[in-house]
Amino acid sequence: MNLKEIIKSVRRIELKAKSFSNQNFSGLDRSASKGLGMNFSEVREYQLGDETRFIDWNVTARYNNPHVKVFEEEREHVNMFFIDVSGSLDFGAGERTKKRVIVELFATVAFSCSMNQDKIGAVFFSDEVVKYFIPKKGKKHVWTMLKYLIENEFKSKSSDPSSAFDFFQKTKWKKYRMFLFSDLLFSDPFQSISAFKKTKSKNQAFIIRVHDEMENKLPIKGFYQLINSETGLRTWVNGFSTNVQNSMRRTNEKNELLWKEECKSGKILLTSISTRSNIYSKLNGFF
Repeated sequence: MNLKEIIKSVRRIELKAKSFSNQNFSGLDRSASKGLGMNFSEVREYQLGDETRFIDWNVTARYNNPHVKVFEEEREHVNMFFIDVSGSLDFGAGERTKKRVIVELFATVAFSCSMNQDKIGAVFFSDEVVKYFIPKKGKKHVWTMLKYLIENEFKSKSSDPSSAFDFFQKTKWKKYRMFLFSDLLFSDPFQSISAFKKTKSKNQAFIIRVHDEMENKLPIKGFYQLINSETGLRTWVNGFSTNVQNSMRRTNEKNELLWKEECKSGKILLTSISTRSNIYSKLNGFF
């Protein structure tokens, strides 16, 4: 990736993050609730059905009319990002690789969460935990994580998120929003999905699958040498063959369908973004 170009792109994203946060995250963060252990919000006149235990007797005496305290549920969110940095993310048939798209996705969502005064953390993984950033507030922390993602060449090319999920479960965090950014091309998708659901528990979870259109269909007919970026295995493919083209499409469709069904049953929000997609138009409304 062209580092200067990526940094410029991320700086533009940072400027747009406030409006994106207002449109997509403000509704998720706070809900008006009454109860103990909440943050005090305001005092208003008593209404039929209000619990008497929340009557503010000082204000009631002052106005000679019952008033109750209204509380707002405390929701200082912890946002945990699980970022795939395996070899398959280096692929991209057009101007952008899948890794470039993940950088833009991470920047968009992380800066938006930061604008909302939430904590942001990340686990970068391949077939192991590559780097863990403990959740903290602030744009400076987001930039630290982004620069790590942009500037590093990661050694391990294989991909298995299970170790990342297992690692995070051993941390102190119990309540969080969970994001997975990946192409979902894992060696054992069933194990990966099971580990994700276990880590999700009762928390909100979002998965964004990044893909390239050439993974489903070869652009022109011909003979191709395909190199598996995670294993290094080289294979010659007959692009003239309809069977080969159909096999490529079916393999990807099968994996995509599996994730859709499992996410639906696990109450996980899933969307797919192409390397040719406009990220903002795709993300707006998804959250």
